[in-house]
Amino acid sequence: MKNPKSNYIIDAVRIRRKRRIIRGVVAGAAVLLVGFIVFFVYILNMKDDIDESFDDEPVVTPSAYSFASTEDSESSEDPSGSDGSSIPSDDPTTAAGETTAETVETTPGDTESQAPSGQDTMEDVPTTPAEPDDTNDTAETTSETTPNLQPDETMHHEPVLFPEKYPLQTVTHDERDQSFASLKQSIKKYIAEHSEARIGFHFINLSTSENFGYNDVAPFVVGSCINIPFAKMLCDDVRSGRATMDRIVSYSPAEGDDKLLSKVAAAPSGKKYYIHQLLDYSLKYGDGVATNMLIDSMGGSESALSRLKAQTRGIDFTSVQNYDDYTGKHQAGAYRSSAYDLATYAEALYWDYLSYPEYYQPMVDSMAGCDSNWGVGKFFPSNTTILHRTGSNTDFHSECDVAIILAEEPVIVSVTVEAETPEKAKEIQAALGSLVYKFISYCHT
Repeated sequence: MKNPKSNYIIDAVRIRRKRRIIRGVVAGAAVLLVGFIVFFVYILNMKDDIDESFDDEPVVTPSAYSFASTEDSESSEDPSGSDGSSIPSDDPTTAAGETTAETVETTPGDTESQAPSGQDTMEDVPTTPAEPDDTNDTAETTSETTPNLQPDETMHHEPVLFPEKYPLQTVTHDERDQSFASLKQSIKKYIAEHSEARIGFHFINLSTSENFGYNDVAPFVVGSCINIPFAKMLCDDVRSGRATMDRIVSYSPAEGDDKLLSKVAAAPSGKKYYIHQLLDYSLKYGDGVATNMLIDSMGGSESALSRLKAQTRGIDFTSVQNYDDYTGKHQAGAYRSSAYDLATYAEALYWDYLSYPEYYQPMVDSMAGCDSNWGVGKFFPSNTTILHRTGSNTDFHSECDVAIILAEEPVIVSVTVEAETPEKAKEIQAALGSLVYKFISYCHT
Protein backbone atom coordinates (compact mmCIF):
# COMPACT_ATOMS: atom_id res chain seq x y z
CA MET A 1 0.00 0.00 0.00
CA LYS A 2 1.33 3.44 -1.10
CA ASN A 3 1.99 6.17 1.41
CA PRO A 4 -0.90 8.74 1.20
CA LYS A 5 1.51 11.56 2.02
CA SER A 6 3.53 10.86 -1.14
CA ASN A 7 0.36 11.09 -3.23
CA TYR A 8 -0.48 14.45 -1.67
CA ILE A 9 2.98 15.81 -2.44
CA ILE A 10 2.75 14.71 -6.07
CA ASP A 11 -0.64 16.43 -6.44
CA ALA A 12 0.67 19.59 -4.87
CA VAL A 13 3.62 19.70 -7.26
CA ARG A 14 1.29 19.23 -10.21
CA ILE A 15 -1.00 22.04 -9.08
CA ARG A 16 1.94 24.37 -8.52
CA ARG A 17 3.30 23.61 -12.02
CA LYS A 18 -0.12 24.29 -13.59
CA ARG A 19 -0.40 27.63 -11.78
CA ARG A 20 3.04 28.67 -13.03
CA ILE A 21 1.96 27.87 -16.62
CA ILE A 22 -1.24 29.89 -16.26
CA ARG A 23 0.65 32.86 -14.78
CA GLY A 24 3.09 32.64 -17.71
CA VAL A 25 0.31 32.65 -20.30
CA VAL A 26 -1.41 35.62 -18.63
CA ALA A 27 1.86 37.54 -18.44
CA GLY A 28 2.57 36.83 -22.16
CA ALA A 29 -0.87 38.02 -23.17
CA ALA A 30 -0.42 41.20 -21.15
CA VAL A 31 2.93 41.86 -22.84
CA LEU A 32 1.37 41.35 -26.31
CA LEU A 33 -1.51 43.68 -25.46
CA VAL A 34 0.84 46.42 -24.28
CA GLY A 35 2.95 45.99 -27.40
CA PHE A 36 -0.12 46.26 -29.68
CA ILE A 37 -1.24 49.44 -27.92
CA VAL A 38 2.21 50.99 -28.31
CA PHE A 39 2.28 50.02 -32.03
CA PHE A 40 -1.23 51.43 -32.61
CA VAL A 41 -0.28 54.76 -30.96
CA TYR A 42 2.85 54.87 -33.14
CA ILE A 43 0.81 54.37 -36.35
CA LEU A 44 -1.62 57.12 -35.35
CA ASN A 45 1.26 59.50 -34.78
CA MET A 46 2.70 58.66 -38.19
CA LYS A 47 -0.70 59.27 -39.84
CA ASP A 48 -0.94 62.70 -38.25
CA ASP A 49 2.55 63.57 -39.49
CA ILE A 50 1.69 62.45 -43.04
CA ASP A 51 -1.59 64.40 -43.04
CA GLU A 52 0.27 67.54 -41.93
CA SER A 53 2.97 67.06 -44.58
CA PHE A 54 0.49 66.62 -47.49
CA ASP A 55 -2.22 68.94 -46.25
CA ASP A 56 -1.86 71.23 -49.30
CA GLU A 57 -1.76 68.51 -51.96
CA PRO A 58 -4.92 68.06 -54.09
CA VAL A 59 -6.88 64.85 -53.58
CA VAL A 60 -7.60 62.85 -56.74
CA THR A 61 -10.81 60.88 -56.48
CA PRO A 62 -11.04 57.84 -58.76
CA SER A 63 -13.99 57.65 -61.13
CA ALA A 64 -16.94 55.72 -59.84
CA TYR A 65 -16.95 53.86 -63.16
CA SER A 66 -13.27 52.87 -63.34
CA PHE A 67 -13.72 49.27 -62.14
CA ALA A 68 -9.98 48.67 -62.52
CA SER A 69 -10.26 45.14 -61.23
CA THR A 70 -12.54 44.13 -64.09
CA GLU A 71 -10.73 45.97 -66.87
CA ASP A 72 -9.23 43.86 -69.64
CA SER A 73 -5.47 44.09 -69.92
CA GLU A 74 -5.67 43.92 -73.70
CA SER A 75 -7.99 45.43 -76.26
CA SER A 76 -10.75 43.12 -77.42
CA GLU A 77 -10.30 41.62 -80.83
CA ASP A 78 -12.75 42.63 -83.51
CA PRO A 79 -14.80 39.64 -84.71
CA SER A 80 -16.46 39.34 -88.08
CA GLY A 81 -19.14 41.58 -89.48
CA SER A 82 -18.13 44.89 -87.93
CA ASP A 83 -19.38 48.34 -88.87
CA GLY A 84 -17.58 51.54 -89.69
CA SER A 85 -17.80 55.07 -88.36
CA SER A 86 -20.78 57.29 -89.01
CA ILE A 87 -22.36 58.42 -85.74
CA PRO A 88 -20.46 60.64 -83.27
CA SER A 89 -19.56 59.14 -79.92
CA ASP A 90 -21.56 59.97 -76.80
CA ASP A 91 -18.32 61.21 -75.24
CA PRO A 92 -17.74 64.85 -76.30
CA THR A 93 -14.05 64.55 -75.51
CA THR A 94 -13.35 61.71 -77.93
CA ALA A 95 -11.80 62.30 -81.30
CA ALA A 96 -12.70 60.41 -84.45
CA GLY A 97 -10.69 57.25 -84.87
CA GLU A 98 -10.25 54.76 -87.63
CA THR A 99 -12.88 52.19 -88.47
CA THR A 100 -12.55 48.77 -86.94
CA ALA A 101 -13.48 45.58 -88.70
CA GLU A 102 -12.13 42.12 -89.19
CA THR A 103 -13.14 40.79 -92.57
CA VAL A 104 -14.61 37.31 -92.51
CA GLU A 105 -13.82 35.13 -95.48
CA THR A 106 -16.98 34.25 -97.34
CA THR A 107 -17.70 31.20 -99.35
CA PRO A 108 -16.82 31.59 -103.03
CA GLY A 109 -19.77 33.03 -104.85
CA ASP A 110 -20.85 35.23 -101.96
CA THR A 111 -21.82 38.57 -103.49
CA GLU A 112 -21.96 40.32 -100.11
CA SER A 113 -18.39 41.55 -99.88
CA GLN A 114 -18.64 44.70 -97.81
CA ALA A 115 -20.72 43.47 -94.90
CA PRO A 116 -20.33 39.72 -94.41
CA SER A 117 -22.43 39.72 -91.25
CA GLY A 118 -25.15 41.81 -92.90
CA GLN A 119 -24.69 44.86 -90.70
CA ASP A 120 -26.32 48.15 -91.61
CA THR A 121 -24.67 50.50 -94.06
CA MET A 122 -24.42 54.08 -92.95
CA GLU A 123 -26.42 55.61 -95.81
CA ASP A 124 -29.53 54.07 -94.29
CA VAL A 125 -29.16 55.61 -90.85
CA PRO A 126 -29.34 59.39 -90.39
CA THR A 127 -26.28 60.80 -88.66
CA THR A 128 -25.93 63.99 -86.65
CA PRO A 129 -22.43 65.51 -86.67
CA ALA A 130 -21.18 66.95 -83.42
CA GLU A 131 -21.52 70.73 -83.21
CA PRO A 132 -18.22 72.55 -82.60
CA ASP A 133 -17.81 74.48 -79.39
CA ASP A 134 -16.31 77.88 -80.18
CA THR A 135 -16.49 79.09 -76.61
CA ASN A 136 -13.44 77.30 -75.31
CA ASP A 137 -10.73 76.63 -77.88
CA THR A 138 -8.17 75.72 -75.23
CA ALA A 139 -10.37 73.03 -73.69
CA GLU A 140 -11.14 71.64 -77.16
CA THR A 141 -7.45 71.42 -78.03
CA THR A 142 -6.74 69.66 -74.75
CA SER A 143 -9.52 67.13 -75.33
CA GLU A 144 -8.17 66.33 -78.79
CA THR A 145 -4.65 65.74 -77.54
CA THR A 146 -5.64 63.82 -74.41
CA PRO A 147 -8.95 62.03 -75.10
CA ASN A 148 -10.89 60.51 -72.26
CA LEU A 149 -10.44 56.74 -72.55
CA GLN A 150 -12.44 55.82 -69.46
CA PRO A 151 -15.97 54.42 -69.88
CA ASP A 152 -18.66 57.06 -70.22
CA GLU A 153 -20.98 57.50 -67.28
CA THR A 154 -24.02 55.27 -67.50
CA MET A 155 -27.32 57.10 -67.74
CA HIS A 156 -29.97 55.49 -65.56
CA HIS A 157 -33.61 55.46 -66.66
CA GLU A 158 -36.88 53.81 -65.79
CA PRO A 159 -37.06 50.25 -67.15
CA VAL A 160 -39.59 49.35 -69.81
CA LEU A 161 -42.04 46.88 -68.26
CA PHE A 162 -44.43 44.43 -69.86
CA PRO A 163 -48.16 44.82 -69.05
CA GLU A 164 -49.21 42.71 -66.08
CA LYS A 165 -52.39 41.66 -67.89
CA TYR A 166 -54.13 42.18 -71.21
CA PRO A 167 -57.81 42.92 -71.88
CA LEU A 168 -60.14 40.13 -72.87
CA GLN A 169 -61.29 39.96 -76.47
CA THR A 170 -64.76 41.31 -77.15
CA VAL A 171 -65.63 39.08 -80.12
CA THR A 172 -66.70 35.45 -80.12
CA HIS A 173 -64.23 32.69 -80.89
CA ASP A 174 -65.92 32.06 -84.23
CA GLU A 175 -65.68 35.75 -85.15
CA ARG A 176 -62.02 35.75 -84.18
CA ASP A 177 -61.33 32.65 -86.26
CA GLN A 178 -62.96 34.27 -89.27
CA SER A 179 -61.01 37.47 -88.77
CA PHE A 180 -57.73 35.55 -88.40
CA ALA A 181 -58.42 33.69 -91.66
CA SER A 182 -59.12 37.06 -93.26
CA LEU A 183 -55.79 38.41 -91.96
CA LYS A 184 -53.89 35.53 -93.56
CA GLN A 185 -55.63 36.07 -96.87
CA SER A 186 -55.00 39.82 -96.75
CA ILE A 187 -51.28 39.32 -96.08
CA LYS A 188 -50.99 36.75 -98.85
CA LYS A 189 -52.86 38.99 -101.30
CA TYR A 190 -50.76 42.05 -100.44
CA ILE A 191 -47.50 40.17 -100.98
CA ALA A 192 -48.73 38.74 -104.29
CA GLU A 193 -49.77 42.19 -105.53
CA HIS A 194 -46.30 43.61 -104.88
CA SER A 195 -44.35 41.44 -107.28
CA GLU A 196 -41.87 44.28 -107.81
CA ALA A 197 -40.52 43.50 -104.34
CA ARG A 198 -39.41 40.34 -102.57
CA ILE A 199 -41.15 40.00 -99.20
CA GLY A 200 -40.95 37.63 -96.25
CA PHE A 201 -43.50 37.76 -93.42
CA HIS A 202 -44.03 35.94 -90.12
CA PHE A 203 -46.58 36.55 -87.36
CA ILE A 204 -46.75 35.10 -83.83
CA ASN A 205 -49.47 35.86 -81.27
CA LEU A 206 -47.83 35.29 -77.88
CA SER A 207 -51.11 34.98 -75.98
CA THR A 208 -53.12 32.75 -78.37
CA SER A 209 -50.38 30.81 -80.20
CA GLU A 210 -51.77 31.99 -83.55
CA ASN A 211 -48.95 32.10 -86.07
CA PHE A 212 -48.38 31.94 -89.81
CA GLY A 213 -46.00 33.18 -92.46
CA TYR A 214 -45.49 33.73 -96.19
CA ASN A 215 -42.08 33.40 -97.81
CA ASP A 216 -40.90 33.40 -94.21
CA VAL A 217 -37.94 31.06 -94.77
CA ALA A 218 -36.66 32.95 -97.82
CA PRO A 219 -33.06 34.17 -97.31
CA PHE A 220 -32.42 37.89 -96.83
CA VAL A 221 -29.51 40.07 -95.81
CA VAL A 222 -31.09 41.27 -92.54
CA GLY A 223 -28.59 43.90 -91.40
CA SER A 224 -28.43 44.58 -87.69
CA CYS A 225 -31.59 42.56 -86.98
CA ILE A 226 -29.14 39.69 -86.43
CA ASN A 227 -27.78 41.56 -83.39
CA ILE A 228 -30.76 40.30 -81.37
CA PRO A 229 -29.67 36.66 -80.95
CA PHE A 230 -26.07 37.67 -80.22
CA ALA A 231 -27.20 40.10 -77.52
CA LYS A 232 -29.42 37.41 -76.04
CA MET A 233 -26.45 35.02 -75.90
CA LEU A 234 -24.68 37.56 -73.72
CA CYS A 235 -27.69 37.87 -71.40
CA ASP A 236 -27.85 34.06 -71.26
CA ASP A 237 -24.20 34.04 -70.15
CA VAL A 238 -24.89 36.66 -67.47
CA ARG A 239 -27.80 34.58 -66.22
CA SER A 240 -25.60 31.48 -65.98
CA GLY A 241 -22.78 33.37 -64.28
CA ARG A 242 -20.34 33.10 -67.20
CA ALA A 243 -20.37 36.85 -67.92
CA THR A 244 -21.04 40.19 -66.26
CA MET A 245 -22.50 43.40 -67.64
CA ASP A 246 -19.92 45.46 -65.70
CA ARG A 247 -16.91 44.00 -67.50
CA ILE A 248 -14.83 46.59 -69.35
CA VAL A 249 -13.37 46.07 -72.83
CA SER A 250 -11.27 48.41 -74.95
CA TYR A 251 -11.85 49.47 -78.52
CA SER A 252 -8.94 48.94 -80.90
CA PRO A 253 -9.25 50.48 -84.38
CA ALA A 254 -8.30 48.34 -87.34
CA GLU A 255 -8.56 48.73 -91.08
CA GLY A 256 -12.10 48.15 -92.31
CA ASP A 257 -14.85 49.36 -94.58
CA ASP A 258 -15.70 52.90 -93.49
CA LYS A 259 -19.08 52.62 -95.25
CA LEU A 260 -20.48 50.54 -92.43
CA LEU A 261 -22.40 51.96 -89.48
CA SER A 262 -20.75 52.28 -86.07
CA LYS A 263 -21.04 54.59 -83.11
CA VAL A 264 -18.13 52.97 -81.27
CA ALA A 265 -15.73 53.36 -84.21
CA ALA A 266 -15.83 57.15 -83.79
CA ALA A 267 -13.90 56.73 -80.52
CA PRO A 268 -10.10 56.89 -80.21
CA SER A 269 -8.02 53.78 -79.82
CA GLY A 270 -8.14 52.40 -76.31
CA LYS A 271 -11.55 53.87 -75.47
CA LYS A 272 -13.15 51.68 -72.82
CA TYR A 273 -16.75 50.50 -72.71
CA TYR A 274 -18.83 48.53 -70.28
CA ILE A 275 -20.39 45.43 -71.80
CA HIS A 276 -23.86 46.77 -71.05
CA GLN A 277 -23.03 49.93 -73.04
CA LEU A 278 -21.98 47.86 -76.04
CA LEU A 279 -25.20 45.86 -75.81
CA ASP A 280 -27.17 49.11 -75.80
CA TYR A 281 -25.32 50.41 -78.89
CA SER A 282 -25.83 47.08 -80.65
CA LEU A 283 -29.61 47.00 -80.17
CA LYS A 284 -30.49 50.69 -80.04
CA TYR A 285 -28.29 51.92 -82.90
CA GLY A 286 -27.50 48.72 -84.80
CA ASP A 287 -23.80 49.26 -84.09
CA GLY A 288 -21.77 46.52 -85.81
CA VAL A 289 -18.49 47.25 -84.01
CA ALA A 290 -20.24 47.09 -80.63
CA THR A 291 -21.75 43.77 -81.67
CA ASN A 292 -18.34 42.46 -82.70
CA MET A 293 -16.89 43.44 -79.34
CA LEU A 294 -19.74 41.62 -77.59
CA ILE A 295 -19.09 38.54 -79.71
CA ASP A 296 -15.39 38.71 -78.91
CA SER A 297 -16.16 38.92 -75.18
CA MET A 298 -18.13 35.68 -75.50
CA GLY A 299 -15.23 33.73 -76.98
CA GLY A 300 -15.08 34.97 -80.56
CA SER A 301 -17.11 34.70 -83.74
CA GLU A 302 -16.59 30.97 -84.23
CA SER A 303 -18.12 30.16 -80.85
CA ALA A 304 -20.95 32.68 -81.26
CA LEU A 305 -21.87 31.48 -84.75
CA SER A 306 -21.88 27.87 -83.51
CA ARG A 307 -24.31 28.84 -80.74
CA LEU A 308 -26.45 30.75 -83.25
CA LYS A 309 -26.64 27.69 -85.47
CA ALA A 310 -27.83 25.56 -82.55
CA GLN A 311 -30.82 27.84 -81.88
CA THR A 312 -31.74 28.56 -85.51
CA ARG A 313 -34.67 26.62 -86.93
CA GLY A 314 -34.72 27.90 -90.51
CA ILE A 315 -31.65 29.21 -92.32
CA ASP A 316 -28.12 28.57 -91.13
CA PHE A 317 -26.59 32.05 -90.97
CA THR A 318 -23.13 30.87 -92.09
CA SER A 319 -24.20 28.54 -94.92
CA VAL A 320 -24.27 29.70 -98.53
CA GLN A 321 -27.81 30.42 -99.73
CA ASN A 322 -28.83 30.40 -103.42
CA TYR A 323 -31.85 32.47 -104.44
CA ASP A 324 -33.17 35.08 -106.88
CA ASP A 325 -33.45 38.63 -105.56
CA TYR A 326 -36.27 41.10 -106.19
CA THR A 327 -34.98 41.83 -109.72
CA GLY A 328 -34.73 38.15 -110.63
CA LYS A 329 -30.93 38.20 -110.40
CA HIS A 330 -29.35 35.09 -108.90
CA GLN A 331 -27.58 35.59 -105.60
CA ALA A 332 -25.36 33.19 -103.69
CA GLY A 333 -23.88 33.96 -100.30
CA ALA A 334 -23.70 33.29 -96.60
CA TYR A 335 -24.77 35.55 -93.70
CA ARG A 336 -28.47 35.47 -94.52
CA SER A 337 -31.43 34.96 -92.26
CA SER A 338 -35.22 34.89 -92.66
CA ALA A 339 -38.41 36.46 -91.33
CA TYR A 340 -39.19 33.18 -89.57
CA ASP A 341 -35.83 32.98 -87.79
CA LEU A 342 -35.93 36.62 -86.70
CA ALA A 343 -39.41 36.05 -85.23
CA THR A 344 -38.25 33.00 -83.28
CA TYR A 345 -35.24 34.89 -81.87
CA ALA A 346 -37.62 37.59 -80.62
CA GLU A 347 -40.00 34.96 -79.23
CA ALA A 348 -37.19 33.36 -77.21
CA LEU A 349 -36.37 36.78 -75.72
CA TYR A 350 -40.02 37.36 -74.77
CA TRP A 351 -40.42 34.10 -72.85
CA ASP A 352 -37.03 34.30 -71.12
CA TYR A 353 -37.78 37.87 -70.07
CA LEU A 354 -41.04 36.76 -68.44
CA SER A 355 -39.14 34.12 -66.44
CA TYR A 356 -35.93 36.07 -65.68
CA PRO A 357 -36.66 39.80 -66.19
CA GLU A 358 -33.59 40.97 -64.26
CA TYR A 359 -31.25 39.39 -66.82
CA TYR A 360 -33.00 40.45 -70.03
CA GLN A 361 -34.14 43.94 -68.99
CA PRO A 362 -31.17 45.59 -70.79
CA MET A 363 -32.32 44.07 -74.10
CA VAL A 364 -35.92 45.17 -73.55
CA ASP A 365 -34.88 48.73 -72.70
CA SER A 366 -32.55 49.05 -75.69
CA MET A 367 -35.01 47.61 -78.20
CA ALA A 368 -37.74 49.89 -76.85
CA GLY A 369 -35.40 52.81 -77.56
CA CYS A 370 -34.46 51.69 -81.07
CA ASP A 371 -33.39 54.70 -83.12
CA SER A 372 -35.50 53.62 -86.13
CA ASN A 373 -39.02 55.03 -86.00
CA TRP A 374 -40.11 53.17 -89.09
CA GLY A 375 -41.15 49.56 -89.56
CA VAL A 376 -44.08 47.30 -88.83
CA GLY A 377 -45.26 49.31 -85.82
CA LYS A 378 -45.69 52.60 -87.66
CA PHE A 379 -49.52 52.56 -87.63
CA PHE A 380 -49.96 51.27 -84.09
CA PRO A 381 -51.07 53.87 -81.50
CA SER A 382 -48.24 56.07 -80.24
CA ASN A 383 -48.60 54.77 -76.67
CA THR A 384 -47.99 51.16 -77.77
CA THR A 385 -44.79 49.60 -76.42
CA ILE A 386 -42.80 48.32 -79.39
CA LEU A 387 -39.49 46.48 -78.95
CA HIS A 388 -37.77 46.11 -82.29
CA ARG A 389 -34.56 46.17 -84.27
CA THR A 390 -34.40 47.20 -87.90
CA GLY A 391 -31.75 46.26 -90.42
CA SER A 392 -30.70 47.84 -93.72
CA ASN A 393 -28.32 47.01 -96.54
CA THR A 394 -28.22 49.31 -99.56
CA ASP A 395 -26.12 46.97 -101.71
CA PHE A 396 -28.85 44.35 -101.53
CA HIS A 397 -31.78 46.83 -101.33
CA SER A 398 -32.80 45.08 -98.14
CA GLU A 399 -34.88 46.51 -95.28
CA CYS A 400 -35.87 44.26 -92.38
CA ASP A 401 -37.74 44.72 -89.13
CA VAL A 402 -38.65 42.36 -86.29
CA ALA A 403 -40.82 43.69 -83.47
CA ILE A 404 -42.38 42.55 -80.22
CA ILE A 405 -45.53 44.67 -80.06
CA LEU A 406 -47.29 44.92 -76.69
CA ALA A 407 -50.73 46.11 -77.82
CA GLU A 408 -54.10 44.72 -76.64
CA GLU A 409 -52.36 41.38 -77.22
CA PRO A 410 -48.60 40.71 -77.33
CA VAL A 411 -47.56 39.80 -80.87
CA ILE A 412 -44.40 39.45 -82.94
CA VAL A 413 -44.30 40.74 -86.50
CA SER A 414 -41.25 40.09 -88.69
CA VAL A 415 -40.98 41.48 -92.22
CA THR A 416 -38.03 41.19 -94.62
CA VAL A 417 -38.16 43.20 -97.85
CA GLU A 418 -36.06 43.76 -100.96
CA ALA A 419 -37.29 46.70 -103.06
CA GLU A 420 -35.97 49.35 -105.42
CA THR A 421 -35.80 52.02 -102.71
CA PRO A 422 -35.66 51.97 -98.91
CA GLU A 423 -38.79 54.12 -98.85
CA LYS A 424 -40.75 51.53 -100.82
CA ALA A 425 -39.54 48.71 -98.57
CA LYS A 426 -40.51 50.64 -95.43
CA GLU A 427 -43.93 51.41 -96.92
CA ILE A 428 -44.48 47.67 -97.40
CA GLN A 429 -43.45 46.91 -93.82
CA ALA A 430 -45.80 49.55 -92.42
CA ALA A 431 -48.70 48.33 -94.57
CA LEU A 432 -48.29 44.72 -93.42
CA GLY A 433 -48.04 45.89 -89.81
CA SER A 434 -51.25 47.89 -90.22
CA LEU A 435 -53.12 44.74 -91.32
CA VAL A 436 -52.01 43.05 -88.10
CA TYR A 437 -53.14 46.08 -86.09
CA LYS A 438 -56.60 46.00 -87.72
CA PHE A 439 -57.00 42.35 -86.78
CA ILE A 440 -56.06 42.94 -83.12
CA SER A 441 -58.26 46.03 -82.92
CA TYR A 442 -61.23 44.13 -84.33
CA CYS A 443 -60.87 41.45 -81.64
CA HIS A 444 -61.00 44.18 -78.94
CA THR A 445 -63.56 46.55 -80.41
